[in-house]
Order: sequence, then structure tokens, then C-alpha cells
Amino acid sequence: MSLTPILREKLRGLKAEEEEKIRLEQISKCVNDLYRAAVHKAKTSRDTMYSYSLPRFPTDKNTGIAIPQPEFHRDNMKDILSNLRTLFPDCSVTYTQLARGQDGNMYDISKMDEKVLAFIDKRHNQDCIVIDWS
Repeated sequence: MSLTPILREKLRGLKAEEEEKIRLEQISKCVNDLYRAAVHKAKTSRDTMYSYSLPRFPTDKNTGIAIPQPEFHRDNMKDILSNLRTLFPDCSVTYTQLARGQDGNMYDISKMDEKVLAFIDKRHNQDCIVIDWS
């Protein structure tokens, strides 16, 4: 068995290298899952949009206030969207907030009129990654 000499500087960077490798693998898995889900929806539905709801932040049981914690999708959103935009080059791929209407459908609040927003119950909004091929 032959061992390779390794410099101190290389040893110092090994943990960061391993963490980045794991992060990129997780991003790849996430992008693959979203890709497959969007293609499946396009094959099985007349809808022209796929939305993935991000997990909500946990809340404090006493106050109901969101507890800020690192969260994979939000922390890596730039890379996730970039990879999805490469896979769906002429589609709209966005990170947005959707609100559930009284009809049960989800609507992008960034496209709503200011007057309508006043009637939206923000407690039920969901952060989503949306792939739109309409």
C-alpha cells in the first residue's frame, strides 16, 4: 500500500472540500427530484406549471413565531434555480410565494394587485419553486 504525502494546507481544507462535495450532491438530488416531478406533471396533467412547496420553518409553540434555522432549499436557492433553468431553458423557473385561493388553487402573490393583497391571509402563504411552461 502506497500512501501519498499531503501538505498541511491541504489537510486544513479537506473538511471544507468534503462539505462542498456533499452540498453539491444534495443540490443535484434536489434538482433531479424537481425535474422528474415537473416532467411527470407535464405528462399526466393539462396543467402548465409545477410548484414545489418548500418546507416551512419550525415555529415556537408558545409564540407562534418562526424559529430561524438554516434550511437547505433556501440556503442553496441560487444554485438550485440555476440548475433548473439550465434544464428548462425556455421556461420560467422562479422562487416565489404562493397563496391558496378560496377555490383551492395556488396563486402567485407577486403578480397580485395591491388591493387584492390586503385580503390575503399571509399565514397560509407558501414559499415555492415554480416551473412554468405555459
